Amino acid sequence: MQTLTPKALADEWAKKKTRAVYYLCGEETAMKDAALKRLEGIFKPESFNFSARDAETADIAQALGEAQTAPMLAEVRFVALKRVEKLKKEPLKALLAYLENPCPSACLLLLADWPHEKQDPIPGALGPDCALVNFDPMSEAQAMEHLNSILLASGVKTDKEALELLVELLGTDLVTLDGEAEKIVLYMHGQNRVFSPEDALALAGFARTQHPFELSNAVSARRPAQAAEAACRMLAFGTEPLALLSQISRAVEKLLKVKRLSASGEGPAACYQAGMPPGQYHALLQNAGLYTEEKLLRSLRRCLEAEEVLKSSSKRDPGLVLRQLAYEITGTK
Repeated sequence: MQTLTPKALADEWAKKKTRAVYYLCGEETAMKDAALKRLEGIFKPESFNFSARDAETADIAQALGEAQTAPMLAEVRFVALKRVEKLKKEPLKALLAYLENPCPSACLLLLADWPHEKQDPIPGALGPDCALVNFDPMSEAQAMEHLNSILLASGVKTDKEALELLVELLGTDLVTLDGEAEKIVLYMHGQNRVFSPEDALALAGFARTQHPFELSNAVSARRPAQAAEAACRMLAFGTEPLALLSQISRAVEKLLKVKRLSASGEGPAACYQAGMPPGQYHALLQNAGLYTEEKLLRSLRRCLEAEEVLKSSSKRDPGLVLRQLAYEITGTK
């Protein structure tokens, strides 16, 4: 098995190369779906040589049988299985058995977002002619580069400060960033100027009297009422739930980082290892004293669970999910 980045996968397909099995895993569901659409655009398979199924409802025996059937008037047959993490015990056993000896004339694409609390059995079953493609969340730098490339392609120029602010407010979720990019393109239509940090705040619904980091600051300072109020207000202004979740989780991550750096005895250099100015580091360190490390780790796990709920087909109210999360982090032991 070889591990590929999403870019390496795109480059491989651009050369019209395929493998017997691709395992597209990681949390960026939208990027995995986009990769599948890219494959269709590059290879343009006929309908009788391409199928895509939801693993939870599909007949796995039929899907695997199709993968073992010779392609019609083509070199490769493409079979895609989405949400593989939803497979029950017996269908999963059948899939793992296929992975031991995949059909060379087929390209089986497995898309999965395995729950964090469960062990993923698929990587260990992938053979030498297979590839695992890791669609982990983008880093802040990657998110800024992605956002900038989309905006430049539409003729919108931004400065670094505006990009940093957008990522700080929205997080690195691809769907959220792409949606915001569409809004920015419409907002800047006909304006021959650079998209500024002030534009970013205005477009996000913040008035001059509002503080864009009120929610994350309230979480850091462990102020339950202010955190819940900020979440409600930002939702009312139309902020994406995933963007608010990103603010909450990033605040918790920063608290955990400074707490651990302080405990390691790094001294004055700790702020630079944390990638923060000294003033911000010491303010966060003071707030980190309001939390135990165990509490921060539990809070991060709850953020991951909330993300799975928000990204799933659950009919739970996103506002309620976020308010409960903010209170659980800031208002409980």
